[in-house]
Amino acid sequence: MKPTRLLYIALASFILFSCGDDNTTKKDDKEVKDKSESNTTNIVDFAVSDAYQTLDPIEIIDVNSFQVQSQIFEGLLRFDENDLSLKPVLAKFWEVDGAGLVYTFHLNKGIYFHDNACFDGGKGKEVTAKDVVFTFKRICTEHENNYAFSLFNEVIVGVKELNSGSNAEFRGVKAIDDYTVQITLSKTSSSFLQMLATPFSAIVCEEAISANAVVGTGPFVYDESLDTEKSITLNKNNNYHLKDNGNQLPYVAGVKYNYIVEGRERLAAFKEGKIDILENIPVEEINNLVQENISAFQNKPAQYVLARNKELAITYLNFNTAIAPFDNVKLRRAFALAIDKNKIVDRVLKGEAYGPAVNGIVPPAVKDYDYSSIIGIEYDVEKAKKALIDAGFGPNKAFPKLEIVSSKESVSVRVALEIQKQLKSNLNINAEVTSMSLSEMLKYKSSNNASIVVSSWLAEFPDPLNFLSLLYGGYVSESLDKSSYPNDSRYKNAAFDKAYKEAMETTDETRKMELCLEADQIAANEVPIIPLWYYERYQLIQSEVKNYMPNAMRIHYLPYVKLEKPQATTKIETH
Repeated sequence: MKPTRLLYIALASFILFSCGDDNTTKKDDKEVKDKSESNTTNIVDFAVSDAYQTLDPIEIIDVNSFQVQSQIFEGLLRFDENDLSLKPVLAKFWEVDGAGLVYTFHLNKGIYFHDNACFDGGKGKEVTAKDVVFTFKRICTEHENNYAFSLFNEVIVGVKELNSGSNAEFRGVKAIDDYTVQITLSKTSSSFLQMLATPFSAIVCEEAISANAVVGTGPFVYDESLDTEKSITLNKNNNYHLKDNGNQLPYVAGVKYNYIVEGRERLAAFKEGKIDILENIPVEEINNLVQENISAFQNKPAQYVLARNKELAITYLNFNTAIAPFDNVKLRRAFALAIDKNKIVDRVLKGEAYGPAVNGIVPPAVKDYDYSSIIGIEYDVEKAKKALIDAGFGPNKAFPKLEIVSSKESVSVRVALEIQKQLKSNLNINAEVTSMSLSEMLKYKSSNNASIVVSSWLAEFPDPLNFLSLLYGGYVSESLDKSSYPNDSRYKNAAFDKAYKEAMETTDETRKMELCLEADQIAANEVPIIPLWYYERYQLIQSEVKNYMPNAMRIHYLPYVKLEKPQATTKIETH
């Protein structure tokens, strides 16, 4: 059985520490916890602020969609929920040729897609190399809303020919036999295997895509009748390919994502026992929660667990650098100098962050990355006013109408309002705040608008390159009315792109980190975006939830999760 390791909060001092498996023996106290276990048929309930946008793997760019989709679909590889290392899933093992260009994947046999009417007789078919080829041909075919395309466009051989309209054979991915797939890269890639573990790379089959059916190989199954305006429930896949010491996984009967917009309502639902895992705790409620419910944390067994961890995520202000006025680096620097990030973290976020993003775009949660060596732009109002004049604005030239765009999330709106206030106070710039839905924001970013957008990025894979990809010029569309995802700032800098591409291609990890730091510093100087804060997040977990691991990428890996009432501690008498 997988161990349960969570970060618990010590209520008296608010110091966090790591605990071991619930079934461990505490010799010093002469106590042993009851090891009796029972498989439950309960459903794991999450609370999320909004419904998923899509369940098509190649179209997913929001966290809610990713978390739901990852219960249904699987890729060749996955990220371990504990340390984010790579683990095989549909692939049993793989080999790489001496040049580092040809990857040969050997598939596990006996893994089946979910039963669905899209298959003959409604019975799910076995996953074969043909499905992997179909999946990657689909990923590498450019079209609107295919956000996976940018990830693999410059990596796999034959993508350009595939999109030339000549009906050329896709040379990059080939089925050697039913259980062997060969993927050929156009150049060496330090991140290719990690890309295969992203939501974009989930394996699909032609039958399901043609029928517009949501069918994968994952531990839970989609049922349209359980997809409502208030929630989505996924039932257990009774034919799932994993077992735990002979026990069929997953242990729970299903997983449910409840849509609860207001943070206080989510918290109330958790306290009433309707929610098992709560990730978005209202920042202003954390202290009150602990103080008012001390016994729920201190009792043995405890009723609640409060977990806390750094995240591979950042929130930033995004400029459209392709058009005036934000094609002017002096103006962008003026804005960066005028924004007090500490005030945003302290007053708006109430401290729920790792800290203000005073360095670069890559957050501190990235392993082995010296993020603190990046020199960012410090808050300085007098320098900001001078920079604004140097940019051609000031008393003699008023700043044009400015719009600050945010999502409809309350935190995002409050951050936008704080930035509006600071720009007025520090630079005498008037701005309007507009909140949009995710779909509206995506459309807005693809248009020719001279605004600033409050944006956030959660890593697709745990690597500095994934954050730096937000500024890679190779993604910038020639048309201002076409998406440049993920480079929504449309930033292009030859020195940045050179360092980024070399970092992508090198197999020397030390050299890769040096190049990433170089690119990060270029971006910090050029200010195509303004990093605002790095993430650290609290989660509330009912103590009956076992084998669940909070992590830096918000991965919900649930096959081993159980719902069990905590067992009382039994004293062992000694004579």
